[in-house]
Amino acid sequence: MNTAFFKLFATEYKNFARNPISILGFAVIFIIGIYAIFHGKNTVSQQEETIEKIAEIQKLELSKNKRLFSDNLSYFTYYQFYYTQNDPGTWAAFSLGQRDVNNYSLKLRILALEGQLYDTELTNPMTLLSGNLDLSFLFVVLIPLLIIALCFNLISSERESGVWAVVASQPYSLSRIIFLKFSVRFLAVLGLSVLLLTAALWLLGLPFDSDFGLVFLLIVGYELFWFALVYVLTLLKKNSNYNAVTLLGIWLFLVVLLPALGNVLVNRFIPIPEAFSTTVTQREAYHEKWDMPRREAMEPFYGAYPQYRSYSIPEDAYSNGWYYAMQYVADQEAGKDSKLLFEKLENRQEVSRKLGYFIPSLLLQNTFNRIAETDLEDHLNYLEAVKNYHKAISEFFYPHLFKGNSIDEKDWDDFPEFDTY
Repeated sequence: MNTAFFKLFATEYKNFARNPISILGFAVIFIIGIYAIFHGKNTVSQQEETIEKIAEIQKLELSKNKRLFSDNLSYFTYYQFYYTQNDPGTWAAFSLGQRDVNNYSLKLRILALEGQLYDTELTNPMTLLSGNLDLSFLFVVLIPLLIIALCFNLISSERESGVWAVVASQPYSLSRIIFLKFSVRFLAVLGLSVLLLTAALWLLGLPFDSDFGLVFLLIVGYELFWFALVYVLTLLKKNSNYNAVTLLGIWLFLVVLLPALGNVLVNRFIPIPEAFSTTVTQREAYHEKWDMPRREAMEPFYGAYPQYRSYSIPEDAYSNGWYYAMQYVADQEAGKDSKLLFEKLENRQEVSRKLGYFIPSLLLQNTFNRIAETDLEDHLNYLEAVKNYHKAISEFFYPHLFKGNSIDEKDWDDFPEFDTY
């Protein structure tokens, strides 16, 4: 019986492999997969190229401004930019996530920070709408379509043509034959997935580690989920048209509509007006201090840095200490909104993660983005690192700004560098 079954399996495999529709479907997905690999690699390579230039730009600007403003620290601190970068993770090319939306390189001055944190480059809105065609997109969105195309009429077409009556007359269990047909297609799709992952392993330089194993297991589980859906629908013995429409409806609902609806609900129930109010509060707090007595306006700064209280601050002339203390005070007054903004963004990320337990496509994409360090959590960690760097730079300059308007060359040895988180 086992020998006969294996022969039946081999026959089914030959029929499947000779089907031009099957060949076309696999060829299209494979070509798209190779394109997705190179697209992800090219996108990350461009970002890495930009990041590599940052250190040289920082060095050149620092040298130029030292030369131009060596005796005027006021001008130096105002015009000098300090560069930061969010280096792509090892898996970033596999799943680009939000790196196409969130800035991966921010330049700062020691002015008020909140107005500088959320600068981003202009991007084609149509590109943002469609998203990046990386390899994670292929596995989440396109592989289910391939499974549907291969299996929606697997049994129904044979019933409609009368072939199934002949098959049913054979001395084999029908459920076993159905399982065999699905197994052939599952192994073929799994083989394509392994081929694309192997290509990504080589072309993207991905490590063969526990993350790779997790990605593989997630993909296998996701594909089994879709095969199980088609299998259950097949058992209902509906016609091919019914199966096609139903499966495409399920795909549209699970892959497109439900994630979009989840995003709408998250935005509706966790609004973030602080994204606007943070910048407004910071600017208003800064400008209103110009009309206050300087010592009074600087009290919040003195509360954090009492060591500078002893330095004189003229009321009728410009003072470096007063000017940059006001920048600090403006950030502090916007701090409540800023903290609330970060908390709400983290809450959104957590809600999205929990929604993934009920939406397979969202779970898979979120997990890919977390492994690739391209999700919102990664960006928030980067912004926290930027805040810490801004504080370190400010504290480096404060003693020189309060004492005078210059800085000794030897003091530059202690200049802080940006630390990745």
